[in-house]
Amino acid sequence: MSKKKKKSIDVIIVGGGIAGCVLAFHLSNANLKVKVFERRSRKNVGHDWCDSIEKEAFSYAGIPPPKGKERKKDRNHLAILSPNLESIVHLKYYNYWIVDRKLFQERLYELAEKAGAEFQFETEIIEPMGRGQWVVGVKKKDGSIEDARLIIDCSGKERILTKNIEILDLNVNLDKEDYIKAHRELHKISDGNLDWQNHEISKKVLYYRYGYEKGFSWLNFEDDNHLDIGAGVGKGFSDRSPKAIVNDFVNSRNNIDNDKVRGGGGEIIIRRPTTMVWYGFLAVGEAACQVIPTTGCGVGSAMIAAKIAAEVTVESLLKKEVSIDSLWEYQVRYIKERGRNHAALDMMRRLFLRFDEEEISYLVKKEILTKQDFENIIHAKYTRIGLLRILLTAFKGISRIKLMLKVGKAIMKSNRIFAHYKKMPKKYNSKRYHEWLLGQLHLFEKIEEK
Repeated sequence: MSKKKKKSIDVIIVGGGIAGCVLAFHLSNANLKVKVFERRSRKNVGHDWCDSIEKEAFSYAGIPPPKGKERKKDRNHLAILSPNLESIVHLKYYNYWIVDRKLFQERLYELAEKAGAEFQFETEIIEPMGRGQWVVGVKKKDGSIEDARLIIDCSGKERILTKNIEILDLNVNLDKEDYIKAHRELHKISDGNLDWQNHEISKKVLYYRYGYEKGFSWLNFEDDNHLDIGAGVGKGFSDRSPKAIVNDFVNSRNNIDNDKVRGGGGEIIIRRPTTMVWYGFLAVGEAACQVIPTTGCGVGSAMIAAKIAAEVTVESLLKKEVSIDSLWEYQVRYIKERGRNHAALDMMRRLFLRFDEEEISYLVKKEILTKQDFENIIHAKYTRIGLLRILLTAFKGISRIKLMLKVGKAIMKSNRIFAHYKKMPKKYNSKRYHEWLLGQLHLFEKIEEK
């Protein structure tokens, strides 16, 4: 009797985080043989804290919404504080769920495994394997090689495969402006009120202090007895440690227990997306720089990108065609869905790094940075700003002409990059895409000009 032939692997996914699991779930449901490699142990995957994840990401990605212990108290209201803490802007809504990352990660594993995905934990991948211009496999740390019809990089900020593909801007060298250092801790709160300078902290509101230390900090009650305290600092733009900012707040309040319940931090890539497609290859999530540049939130984008990538992958494998021409639809759909908004917000963020805290506080106080602006910043939406708005903005700050000129420059450059991303080629053409890519790089390199 002949032995049954082992089914070849259709898709290899490097990284078993949120993006990798959503991909594995949908690809396995489409009857593809999927293998996921994750360098950490199963219990160590997933951050030991709670994160804000866009509600729309769950419905878009086809993942049931969080419930029970996985989902913390809802926040339908968010308040923005100026860097000097003198002004506060109350936003109309906060379209996120606050989700326990550990519990969510385990639920995704269960969904993907039930669908048929195979996970190999504590297996480190060190580089992609190529044949000509094609990516055809991956190399493990032990030297062994695994091949598949399609390879997908979901390795997060390590960008294990992407950084080793020397084509287009896949392996772009990230600079200091592409990162933020972040830290957060959950602490138990005893009786008594909390305030942030003269602003009483409500247990029903999430607070963001925007523009502080070239980044942001926040306060949010996960429940009546526990406060999430966090900070993000622009890497290379501030000497402050985000952990020190958190500790300073904890130590300044007598009713906050000094011992953290959970938490952690690290560096996050916050920039516009890179190219996400090559021959036999896709990049999804932070590996493709899909984190929201103005907030550091990346889970929702990773889920949406993973769903798009899964749909394009299934269609391409059915056609037995995984060239860049066939996979290009993923690039086009993601840029339309989120990428062009992220690019415009990245331009805005980079330009506002040139503003000091006093200038940003003035813009908040005078409502030059409006409630709608902050809602766009938080929810990763960019709305092109017209001439009338620019003129009204200039009038509000007429006493500070130089500052208004800086604001006008930020608006016009952000509008320009948003319009440029709308012109990205809808079909892959090497010459046309290179021209578009060079145009995008040119717009960003002009930021350094005073």
